[in-house]
Formats: sequence, C-alpha cells, structure tokens
Amino acid sequence: MLAGIFRHRSVWKAGREESRSGSWAGLIKYIFEHGKILKKRGRGIAHFFVFYGFFLPLVVIILAQFNFEIGIIPSGIVSLLLDIIGTLFLTGIVILLIRRIVSQDSEGPLRTIFPMIILCVIIITGFLAEGARLGISGTETVWASPVGWIFSVFVPASPSFMQIIIRVHFYAVLLFLALLPFNFAKHIIASSLNVYFKRKNPRGELNKAYLTDDSAGAAIVRDFTWKQLLDAEACVSCGRCEENCPAFISGKPLSPRKIIRDIYNLMYLSNGEKISSNMLESTISNDEIWSCTACMACVEHCPVYAEPMDKIIDMRRHQVMCKGQLPAEAVPMIRNLEIFGDVQGKGAAHRMDWAMSPDLEFANAENADADILLWPGCSGAFHPRYQEVLKAMVKILNTARIRFSTLGKDELCCGDPARRLGNESLFLELAGKNISSFRKNNIKKILTLCPHCFNTLKNEYPGVEKELFNKSKENIEVVHASEYIMELIKVKRIVPKYPLKKNIAFQDPCYLGRVNGIYNEPREVISSIPGTALKELDHNRETGFCCGGGGGGMWMHEHSGKRMNVIRAEEVAEADPEVLCTACPYCLTMLEDGLSSLESEKETKVLDIVEIIAGAI
Repeated sequence: MLAGIFRHRSVWKAGREESRSGSWAGLIKYIFEHGKILKKRGRGIAHFFVFYGFFLPLVVIILAQFNFEIGIIPSGIVSLLLDIIGTLFLTGIVILLIRRIVSQDSEGPLRTIFPMIILCVIIITGFLAEGARLGISGTETVWASPVGWIFSVFVPASPSFMQIIIRVHFYAVLLFLALLPFNFAKHIIASSLNVYFKRKNPRGELNKAYLTDDSAGAAIVRDFTWKQLLDAEACVSCGRCEENCPAFISGKPLSPRKIIRDIYNLMYLSNGEKISSNMLESTISNDEIWSCTACMACVEHCPVYAEPMDKIIDMRRHQVMCKGQLPAEAVPMIRNLEIFGDVQGKGAAHRMDWAMSPDLEFANAENADADILLWPGCSGAFHPRYQEVLKAMVKILNTARIRFSTLGKDELCCGDPARRLGNESLFLELAGKNISSFRKNNIKKILTLCPHCFNTLKNEYPGVEKELFNKSKENIEVVHASEYIMELIKVKRIVPKYPLKKNIAFQDPCYLGRVNGIYNEPREVISSIPGTALKELDHNRETGFCCGGGGGGMWMHEHSGKRMNVIRAEEVAEADPEVLCTACPYCLTMLEDGLSSLESEKETKVLDIVEIIAGAI
C-alpha cells in the first residue's frame, strides 16, 4: 500500500510548483458532514452509509486492541449498532455498484467493480462468522446480533467453518489495503488530499499563468502544477460535472470529466516524463477547449473540489500565446483590445458618449469628492442596449444623491475576455493600466454593472497589483449593482413605490452567483417592488444555466450541438414569466436573442435588474 501511495505521489509531484496550504479543520468537516457529497441525495446517502460503515467499525476494532472491559448491556448495544451499520454499509455498496454497472460510462464498472466486490466479501464474511459463532455459543442475546442470528439459521455451527470464514474475512481486509492505491479505492487518499489542499483564494481568481520566454500555459502534462495533477488523481468519475456543464448538455464535444480523465491517463502514460511536445494537443482537441464558457459549473458541482476549468484555460494559453491559434471569430475582438482598449474598437475618445444623452442628468464628480467610482465597462459604454441600463443606474444614483465619478477616457476593458480566451499578456497589460489609474485617483470603492468586470476587479486585480507593483494598496471595495441597490433600499435612500404587477423570473449570472455567491440580493431587490411575483426557473442559484456568453463565448460561434442561449430560452418560455430579469450584459444580449429566435406568440420581456428598479422609483 505504501509503495503504491509513493508511486502515485511521485507522478503528480512531477508537475510544476504551486504554493498551497492545507486545512485539517476543512478536511474533517468535509468528511464527517458529507455536505458536498450529499447534494446528490441518492448516491450521496449511499456514500454516507459506506463511509460510516467503514469508519465506525474501524474505531471499534482499534478500541478493541486495548485491555479493558465493558458490561453485557453496553457491549450488546455496540454489537447491535455494528449490525445496523454493517447492513447499511452493504446496502450502500450494492447501490453504488449497481449504479456503476448500469452507467453508460464505459470505464465506470472497470474502475470500481473489483474494490466494491472485496468490500462486499468483507462485510458478508463478517456476518457469516457472526452467524457461525451464534450457532456454536447459542442465541441468548439475539437482540444484540439480529443479522448474525439470521445468518446462524443457515450456516453450519462449526468451529472449523467459523475459523475459515474469519481468515477469509481477515485476508480480504489485507487485500483491500494492499491494493488500495492501485484501484478506484485510491480516491480515499487522493480525494482527501485534494480537499485538504482545496483553493483558499477566491474562486473567481484564475491560477497565475505559467509564462516563460519560449513557453506559456500547458502543452504537456508536466506544465500543469502538482495540484492540478492531484485534481486528476482525485477525480472519482462521478459525472456531476457533465450533468451540469452547459457545453456538454448542448451537445458540444466538451466533457469536463473526459478532460480530467485524459490528463490522468497521460500522467501515467508518460509517468511524468516529456514524451511528446504536443501530448495534450494530440489527446484533447481544440473543439473541446474552445467549447468551454468558463461558467464554473464543473467546479461548483465537483464533490472532491477538482477544477477542470483551470486546465482548459492553461491549454488555451498555450494555443494563443505560443501558437497564435485563436478561433477566427474572436480575433477582431482581441485586436480591438490591443489597439483601442475596448472590445468594440471604439477607442477612448468615444468612451463617454453614453453620457451625452439629453435626457440624462450626469455630472462627473471629482474623484476626491466622490462616494463611489462608477465602472460602465465596455458593454455600458458602447453597447446600445446596455447603455440604457447604465443610464438607468445613473438615474438611481442621482435619486439616492450619491456622488459618483468615472475614469472617463482613462478607463480600459477590465481584461476578462482576454484572460479567459488565454491571452494572459494582454490581460496583464490592460489590468496594469487600470490599476495605475485607480492608484493615481486614489479610488476606494467601485460600482460595476457587469458580473465579469465585478469578478475581475474584485478577485483578480489585487493579485495582479501585487505582482506588477510588488505590493498592493489597501484592497479597493468592489460592489455589483444588485448589491449596491439593495443597500440603498435598506437605508431608504431609494424607495421602490411604483408597482410592477408581473411574474418575474431571475437569470442567475454565472459570475455573480456560482463564482461570487451573490444569490439573495438580486431576489431581494425584485421582491422589494410592490406587486411583483418572483418565479424561479428550473435551473437556478447553484444550478443556474449559463447563457453561453462567458469565456469568450460572446465573440465565438457555436459550431456544434444546440445553442446554449436557445436551451435556456426554451426553459424560460416553459416557465412563462412576463419578465425575465438579468443582471449581466452577456445574459441580457444572449437571452434576448434566444427568446426572439423561438418566435413564440407570447413575448417575454428581458430587462436588467437596474432598469426594473429604476422604473419602480
């Protein structure tokens, strides 16, 4: 067992260095609560039975090695509990085994059937030995060993039989331990280590890019960090990532589980050695890595905290920065970012055109006097539809008498599209210029409308600032419009008084909800409007369905499968709300297009949460 463990360790430790600290408290809480595992009730409960069926008898066995005695009644209670636990353990094993056998995943049964059969042998021989013992010694305390009593009815009351069964039981335990690192049961160790070393920095912060003079990102297995390789080791191939991945659901070639499994297979094919410079590329296709919308559904739902998305981003980094390979549709946008600093290619001279509307009272306060910096983002500054949302936000700030400023012509794209498309150097360039503007203007608090800008400014800029300037100033507070509006409502700076008697469904933006955990505030804002009825879509909160615009999807075509925004639009149409409320420019654009493509007789109006609250005040 130890030899196998150290062999596995040598493989995943061959990856690049990454600084990670562990948490014993987090691991213990995870193991004994089983919270993440129990999110899938059926299989989660089965796993719960198996874990405690393995753990509690182990505790009793360890205690039994010490020289002490307990009374007949307490020992009978312990025996009864062990019978109950053993029965639940066997039930859980059988449920999980059947599930794997009937699974359409071809590797499922191969990886799991052997260790599960050994566990079944261990528990059944334990009951057989107990039945033989009761047959020999009598069954005066049937209540303490009900399962053993059932077995005693049909097993021989033979000391020799009992001795043989005890030895089979014991050697099965030894066999299970000896082979533990060489089969599916190794996840007991690997997954525990992965949980122990799980991410402590914000979920929305991508791993620092691996950049050298002649290489970037991941081209071969050893380009991943040891923690990324441990992710692949820990994967239990449960399929929860696939069940929630919008690309996989829509028929794209991407499967997060396959990505992780391919990396795992390459780890042991190469045994950590540099066999081929294009090993990853020859195994994982471009269609797979460019189908990802970076929505983090796979990260949210993985029960062992594996992160398929960061491996995809690292492979994109290699494609873009070393080979110059980027989907053709996204090239103009990247060129716009390089030349003009915005995704539309309008340039700094036009960044404040939105503020020239005659119906808009806009006075750009001096930064020193401002309460908050309003960050329009590329969508608010240049996209005609989202300019209406930005203007609504200005009206809300004016109503609340909030003094706000903007960076004006000094504002550049936050860099999120570039980073998630793999162009790390361009992201760092844009981020560096924006951070310099923040430092120059002594910015303390930023208000964003776009969740992607929100995530980048809040979670990624502090690390970039530390890297570029060797130190970071006191972290700037970054708030999303939905949070800020709710604060204004709570302190009665604005009062939603005009009713909106409509059924409203809310689209959870990936980078507001899953990535940053903001689920309640948008719903509270909607509910604060008189007459509204909030209607939840089937996929909501943690299970919210991506609109397809993230990860560069706004600028790329979906060449295979069904369009993700159409899938989501069909779910919205089935729920039949009068208004679909969004809180993200990507969601607004993608879902307006998706709903219009359905050509439904009953129209669902798509509005941003800022527009809805502006109308109510």
